Amino acid sequence: MNIYRSTFHRLNIDRLVRLAPQTEYLVKNRIAIMLVIAGLLNTSPSYAQNQRPDSLLRVLSRHRGQDSVRVNIYLKLSHYYFGVDQTESSAYARDAIMLAAKRGYAYGEARAHNQLALIHSLANEAELAIACALRAESIAERNGFRALTGESYRVMGLTYLDQEDFAKAGNFYRKAETRARETGNQVLLAKTLNGEGGMRIRQKDRPGALKYYLESLKIAQQVGMSFYMALILSNIGEVYMSGDPPDLANASRYFTQALESARISGNKNGETNALANLGKVYMLQGKLAESETLLLQSLKMSDQMGIRITSQRTYMKLVDLSLRQYNYKKASEYIQKYYAVRNYLMNDERTKEMARLEEKYQSEKREQQIQLLKQEKRFETASKNFWIIGSAFLLLAATAIYLLQQSRNKKARQVMTIQKTLIAEMEEMDLMKSRFFANISHEFRTPLSLIAAPLEELTQEVRASGQINLNLIKRNANRLLELVNQLLDLSKFEAGKMEIVVSMGELGQWLRVFIASFESLAEARKIDFQTTIDVPEGTFAFDQDKLEKILTNLLGNAFKFTSSGDTVRLSVQVMTEQGDLEVVVSDTGSGIPEKDLPHVFSPFFQSQHITSDGQPGTGLGLALVNEIVKLYRGVINVQSREHEGTTLMVQLPLEVSKLTFARFASEPVPHFLAASQMHDEAILPDEIIGPIVTEATILVVEDNRELRQFIARAFANRYKVLTAENGETGLQIATERVPDVIISDVMMPGIDGIKLTECIRQQEVTCHIPVLLLTARSDGESRMKGLLTGADDYLSKPFSTDELRVRVLNMISQRKRLAQKFQTELVTPPPADTIPSIDDKFLTRLRQTISERLADPVFGVEQLAAEMCLSRTQLFRKVKALLDTTPVDLINDIRLQRAAVLIRSRADTLTQISYSVGFREQSYFAKKFRVKFGVSPREYANSWH
Repeated sequence: MNIYRSTFHRLNIDRLVRLAPQTEYLVKNRIAIMLVIAGLLNTSPSYAQNQRPDSLLRVLSRHRGQDSVRVNIYLKLSHYYFGVDQTESSAYARDAIMLAAKRGYAYGEARAHNQLALIHSLANEAELAIACALRAESIAERNGFRALTGESYRVMGLTYLDQEDFAKAGNFYRKAETRARETGNQVLLAKTLNGEGGMRIRQKDRPGALKYYLESLKIAQQVGMSFYMALILSNIGEVYMSGDPPDLANASRYFTQALESARISGNKNGETNALANLGKVYMLQGKLAESETLLLQSLKMSDQMGIRITSQRTYMKLVDLSLRQYNYKKASEYIQKYYAVRNYLMNDERTKEMARLEEKYQSEKREQQIQLLKQEKRFETASKNFWIIGSAFLLLAATAIYLLQQSRNKKARQVMTIQKTLIAEMEEMDLMKSRFFANISHEFRTPLSLIAAPLEELTQEVRASGQINLNLIKRNANRLLELVNQLLDLSKFEAGKMEIVVSMGELGQWLRVFIASFESLAEARKIDFQTTIDVPEGTFAFDQDKLEKILTNLLGNAFKFTSSGDTVRLSVQVMTEQGDLEVVVSDTGSGIPEKDLPHVFSPFFQSQHITSDGQPGTGLGLALVNEIVKLYRGVINVQSREHEGTTLMVQLPLEVSKLTFARFASEPVPHFLAASQMHDEAILPDEIIGPIVTEATILVVEDNRELRQFIARAFANRYKVLTAENGETGLQIATERVPDVIISDVMMPGIDGIKLTECIRQQEVTCHIPVLLLTARSDGESRMKGLLTGADDYLSKPFSTDELRVRVLNMISQRKRLAQKFQTELVTPPPADTIPSIDDKFLTRLRQTISERLADPVFGVEQLAAEMCLSRTQLFRKVKALLDTTPVDLINDIRLQRAAVLIRSRADTLTQISYSVGFREQSYFAKKFRVKFGVSPREYANSWH
């Protein structure tokens, strides 16, 4: 039998053999050698891991007998390579099995089968692991080795646990625990309790798992199981990690202890897992650099050891880490490596399948050799043993094939689940990108609408009112230019082309002139703007452009997120001791949510933080300020509480000795500068002034104040215009005033345009109103969603004012044609098989209500409104919109139609007929009848005879 596993080992053993003659006294003292070897082999299991293989190989070379001592040495070597080199570990275990079977050493054969079962279990070869454990249990039970049967039960419990067969795993773990307590085997008991803890954690029983793990740890410490303690400590850390929320402090403590224990005992597999787990804890604690170091160490070790399943899991942790670092390029690389390892494992699984078939063939040959050896010793019982072993082998083969198929199916399902999870995560990332670009599109399209549409107006206007549109274009052009400039500045920072250029100037005078540009803005928005400038007279070295951008963005944000009546404070002072300039901007506005504070300086970050005019931020301003402050070698801090306000503090160096990194300009800062055009805003009133040509009413629902006012002015000379700044207000006005047309934006805070359309269509009083939606999202899916909700038309930004007017006019004209149709159906109801709409149901109920009260002369508009559960105004607007007539005329028309029917049928005298349809006076009845039919009632009656 060949015991050499590598060239290195073979050379060392050969050298020892050549030196044997020089140590003949050792060979002669055979009894002494045997006692020494027995002492080595009876040490604790962890000793094999701490003992170097060279010493074991040296003992093996000196001992030339084929007996139980050699079997135990093989097992020691197998223990050493377990988890380090699975090929070596498996080969030594098989050598031990062959030699033990040949020599009839049942105890060693059972131990070797258990060891081989553990090796197969670690390699996720469940069917082979179960077969080896059953073989070990059979040998141990037959020979009365009760502790070894307990180890077999434990290995089978571990294997079934990996297959998530909790019923079988629990059964075998209970057997192993019982056997360990019966025999007093503390090592077996510690391992079994650890396995039971693993089963509890997979069943989501965290308290139960922790109980078993801690008891296992206590026993392991008592008996000195240093090699095994790393696994137990890691498992306890996993329990704390799986909490909701995870207990990161305790998890970190136990993973650190596991790492130390693994390194001390030489447990490479335990060290790899501890590094990966500790790296995950650091990642969740925000220690991203330390996390990356540990994860890379774990990856390196798993690659060196060839444990690719651990490498695969570590790559997923590195993907999560890279995403937290916003390093999407590195995340993509790790995902590619993850898939490469996964594909390798899938291919490796097929290779292992072929190897298992070969191994099965070799096992059959070895089994035959064993049987032949046993036949030489026990020829008289050969036939009986042959049939028993043959039957057991067939049963084992059938069980192995069944388990193999089950394992393959389960692995295929697991792979599919992982693929679906990764696909879902990638789809979620794509959705986040789509939302981001949609929001950016909305930010750019609204200013473009306010540039393109007013320009079209200016080509047709020659009056002084055109000055309003000119100012509107100017403000929004400056706003668009500001956004573009911020984007360009950020790109310069990323390219490293931005620099600080300082010059000498009157800092205090410059600040006062600059801040004055915000006072008109504060006055227009009715915000209390308080300033404190504590800057000594004299010149200072500062970068005017960078300081202006910092103040503009800080004050601009403060005014954006502060409502009327609140306060914005600016404090600027020179700190003489440090020689720095301190700028503090605070407000009593809406504040920033705590979860968004770590990301406020990230480019393009947009939280649910809404400005005072209902618009979200662009995510550019504070990112630009942060880059400028870092370039200026300064400090920036933010403190905020939601619904209470925000404070931003910036500290910049002023002393020339601290500005060595900056370039000094040759020209000084000018003594004054013009106020920035971006702050020269005027708050336009929502009232619409102008002569009204028609009686139609239009409701404009738009969260952008300037766009809302512009649309209102576009229709001011043609219709009566109502405005609403959000969906809630728009729904309230639509219910109370019942307009003829509603023009609504889609993207609004709170109730958006889609939801507003749904609410309008669900109310009887407003369901007939045509709705036109305006949006920056022009894709087909968004348009289809709006139209399916019940919108009558859809117009993308930027839009043409003429096109908007034509569409509104078409809606009103179409509503009038529909009113004529309803008037006809009011007299002649539609066929019974027609599916009625909400408006049809309303008109039917209206007709029935008037018909039931037709004879009541005092029945009028007030009584009809009460019967229909509407206000007088709502009833008027609803009837006018549907029938193009008033409720009074409608009641009279139905009465006269009924009177005509009665006259034609000679139901009664003309006087009684007039009374029966609600007319008290004959003269008034005759007058209304003549207006309706062109003849008097009597002439109408004579014409039918």
